[in-house]
Amino acid sequence: MDHNPWFKKGLEQFKSAAAEGAIVELKLRLLADKFPALQEYAHSPYLDEIEKKVEAYFADYLSDDNKATLKLCRQLRNKLLHGNFSVAREKLGELGVTPHRGGVKRVDLATGGTEYVADTASTSGPGQIFGWVLEMYEAGDFLDAIETFGKAEQILDWLSTDAIVSP
Repeated sequence: MDHNPWFKKGLEQFKSAAAEGAIVELKLRLLADKFPALQEYAHSPYLDEIEKKVEAYFADYLSDDNKATLKLCRQLRNKLLHGNFSVAREKLGELGVTPHRGGVKRVDLATGGTEYVADTASTSGPGQIFGWVLEMYEAGDFLDAIETFGKAEQILDWLSTDAIVSP
């Protein structure tokens, strides 16, 4: 695996996407910790609980698109970190990213049959994770995730500024 240059590049992009997803989580927790009414949720083990409380607290400031971005980015982060890449790609689509296929094929050595990795679930079958890392890299999905997480970060940064009067 480590000798495959495309896989190494895929791992680097995955690492960057995972880091951006972690920053979104941290900024969500920092935002909750900043406001006394939300502080009790800042350490919740359930990120969706924090997200829902932040959404309710800032309801007058968040558009439906902002709410959807925060929710879907949390879900995207989760799917990426747990290697559920096929669903991560679906979440990118829900976030408005035009889906692309990387064209990576999986070969069944026992039968000689091939199939496109994009036509399979990333959570079952041997070799699926390896194939999906290559597929996500080749399709640009990790880069799309990085850009998408940046949008969520902008929303959280905006909510954290002094421009927002504490509700």
